[in-house]
Amino acid sequence: MIIIIQHQLPQEKAMQCAEKIFKDLSEKFKNEFSDLDQKTEKNIILFSFRARSMDISGTVTVNKNDVTIESKLPFAARIFQGLIENKIKEQAENLLKNCQFA
Repeated sequence: MIIIIQHQLPQEKAMQCAEKIFKDLSEKFKNEFSDLDQKTEKNIILFSFRARSMDISGTVTVNKNDVTIESKLPFAARIFQGLIENKIKEQAENLLKNCQFA
């Protein structure tokens, strides 16, 4: 799964906002989302979490003009791939958009 979201923020600001993507999702979907772990290395956020008893991990790379989220979903999660992608993309777009005004 690859999601690319364009932004017009300074890279440091975009990084601060990107670090909130999965934190906010874990709050919104407490019943389906647990065990969030994130580590930041320069412009890359390594993440992992459990969703519906499935382990999901990947990276969020913050570039000058976009944020790229990459993850390999477990086979069992692929039937939910469209839903998962939409929720993550919606959350990321909203955060990056709102960061422009923060």
